Amino acid sequence: MSYRIGIDARFYRGETGGLGRYTRSLLAELGALDRDNDYTVILTPQDEREYVSPGSNFRPLVVDIPHYSVGEQTRLLKLLNKERFDLVHFAQFNHPLFYRRPFVVTIHDIIMHFFPGMNRQQSPVRQWAYERVFNDCKRAERILVPSQSTRRDLAERLGFPAEKLIVTAEGGSAGFGPRSHAQIQAIRQKLQLPERYLIFVSRWAAYKGIPVLLPAFEKLTKKYPDLGLVLCGKPDPQNPSVSESVAAAQKKGLQVITPGFVSDEDLQVLYAGATVYVHPSQYEGFGIMILEAFAAGVPVVTSDTSSLPEVAGDAALLVDPTDVEDLTGKIDQILQSPTLAAELKSKGFEQAKKFSWSQMATDTLEVYRDVLG
Repeated sequence: MSYRIGIDARFYRGETGGLGRYTRSLLAELGALDRDNDYTVILTPQDEREYVSPGSNFRPLVVDIPHYSVGEQTRLLKLLNKERFDLVHFAQFNHPLFYRRPFVVTIHDIIMHFFPGMNRQQSPVRQWAYERVFNDCKRAERILVPSQSTRRDLAERLGFPAEKLIVTAEGGSAGFGPRSHAQIQAIRQKLQLPERYLIFVSRWAAYKGIPVLLPAFEKLTKKYPDLGLVLCGKPDPQNPSVSESVAAAQKKGLQVITPGFVSDEDLQVLYAGATVYVHPSQYEGFGIMILEAFAAGVPVVTSDTSSLPEVAGDAALLVDPTDVEDLTGKIDQILQSPTLAAELKSKGFEQAKKFSWSQMATDTLEVYRDVLG
């Protein structure tokens, strides 16, 4: 029997970071797995420009309804009620509160509970709306999460029904792997990079660890004066202090390179050319960037908190993300030991193989079938 399934893919475009990568990967793998059900992919006009159809049973439906808006609660609700899908999958927690047909939802993390942005901190209305929509996810038929860590957070901290929480572990990104010397030299010339550099790939939020990474990097440059630090990603308007600290480090003369949003093609080479990938985040729901670094053959230093040890296994050096000295010391271990770097690279390749988007989509499709009966 064929069912009509709607997928809210309004995070499809690349600029949405990990949410976009999750959404694009889910759709691509479902296209390879399922030719029986009919899918409607809900996109914004911005997403439509990048949309690639996964198959003939996938129909795009373009709506100019932004995330976290009043229109999401009114116009999107009206649209979903009109379509009368057998099942809707909201690929992020935000959904119409008064939608009453069967749905599943993916909750990637509870970062906004621990580290609310400036907008929410300054607006009781935004805070109330966020909590109302987030807690309403408990009504979903199933709640998909990327890690056991996130599952525990939802069940133990926020009282979500444990029986509804299903782990569908995510994967690294296709195309990430070692690169040739010529390719690495080309990206170095393009971005004016030194021979050895650390790399960080994520949003410039304080909890991501940049305020700890910058002083650690400054300490390392006293021993390794030619070392660079590449901070990929965009400044976050809700974390102005992070952008200010990056600018201050650059004014000191430190080699802090900020290429902004980087295309996947360039990012793959940037990873492969790095000496160490550093991600001292205080909280992550999963950690796709760790798997990308593993696949690219880069030694990794990351945090001993939240889901990161679950993703990294024994293939990375783990640190206290609030401890500058610990972070400095762990990075230095790799910089001064080619043997350790090679060991971590080898372990990283193996650890990356344990996760795949194909398996995530297979697990998700099993949830759809279970809910649909």
